[in-house]
Amino acid sequence: MRGVRNQSESRPPVRVVNARDAALRVLAEHAGRMPDLLPAEPDTDGMAPRDAALAHMLVDASLRRWITLSYILEMAGGRDVRDTEPGMQAALVGGAAQILLLDRIPDHAAIDETVEWAKHRIRPKAAGMVNAILRRVVEARGERVGAWDDRRDAIPLSDGGAITLRGVLLPEDPEYRLVIAASLPGALLKSWSHSGADLTALALHTLVHPPTVCFVAGADAIADDARFVPHEQADHAVFTGERAELGEALRRHPGVWVQDPAASEVVSGLADEDEAVVVDLCAGRGTKTRQLLRVFPRAGIIASEIDDARLRVMAEVFADEPRVEVVHGDDLTPRGDGWADLVLTDVPCSNSGVLARRTEARYRVRSDAMKRLIATQREILQTAASMVRPGGRLVYSTCSLEREENLEQAEWAARTLGLSIERERAVLPEGEPGDPATMYRDASYAVEMRRPR
Repeated sequence: MRGVRNQSESRPPVRVVNARDAALRVLAEHAGRMPDLLPAEPDTDGMAPRDAALAHMLVDASLRRWITLSYILEMAGGRDVRDTEPGMQAALVGGAAQILLLDRIPDHAAIDETVEWAKHRIRPKAAGMVNAILRRVVEARGERVGAWDDRRDAIPLSDGGAITLRGVLLPEDPEYRLVIAASLPGALLKSWSHSGADLTALALHTLVHPPTVCFVAGADAIADDARFVPHEQADHAVFTGERAELGEALRRHPGVWVQDPAASEVVSGLADEDEAVVVDLCAGRGTKTRQLLRVFPRAGIIASEIDDARLRVMAEVFADEPRVEVVHGDDLTPRGDGWADLVLTDVPCSNSGVLARRTEARYRVRSDAMKRLIATQREILQTAASMVRPGGRLVYSTCSLEREENLEQAEWAARTLGLSIERERAVLPEGEPGDPATMYRDASYAVEMRRPR
């Protein structure tokens, strides 16, 4: 029919104009999916490094503090952000992030460019609302002060400082106040309250911009590279060079790789029982596989993955290592039952122990997505258990703080799969805003289980 667009035609993508446009588009996508967010990067192709960095910084700041910023927008601007369309949420939260959290951006630039974005990407009349509310956020911003001490008239910052608020108070209830201050769902904090750890410390840890921590054991030449500063955890160092230099530094030091101390503890805490066959069932890019080579010097290591891109990476990493066999996960099934001495399962999880790194995960942890993850984890456990020989071990690990993904899964495996639980290891996160990078650590959980003879 003449004059009617063919619905099968795909519209050409609208060109990204600048850093704010790239960032706000990602934030609009997140707003439309909240709370089940997926990793998404702003389109910075062709941008100058400074502009690309701004786009990434704006996405991170907005996403890391979405609840905090939404609360201030409602208190100062009189509008519940959740009642607006995704594009409007992106403009308001992104604009407030620039005003409150990115102190090198002038107020007029933050407001004017966000208003222009709303005018062209939402609709012309949206500009007035964005302009009015963001100006009230500017009026509500007070002075920068020292560390946040649970005060109601300030919010904590990622660098250890705090910013006061004018005419806006955080909730009187201490638990709800922490929800707003740290931008974490109340259900998540409630689940953490059973851990016995300092709830405020756990919450504030998620605000930290995590350093690049590397595993450096066996790298004799590392002392000659000033870009690596020793970490408080033995065999680790913080890389302090520019991000663009990291690849070169790792190539220069083949015995060094990026790995947080909590993640490395899963393998380094294992004892060698003279295993001959060790399986890294969810090997990812092979980080723990490299550790397994060190801990089990007489074993052949089978590194398995179902993601083709990660398999290609591992094939390159271990091309010259005769003790490592890289295989697709589907190719393990024909090998039968009970053929491995030890199987490591570093399973997909909610990432609640690495929220400082995975900002998009903080809002979905206690959603339906976790229920689906628990089912997937049990499927992996069943597969892993079938591979373990009588008397052999299964190591189950996550980077989660959630009991449902940790101890309860181990107990399920003991009841259902006939495994015996021998040892649990839970590593809590360390490092709050303002603490030195050399003490930063994520969280992890690992449990060793054995198949009866």
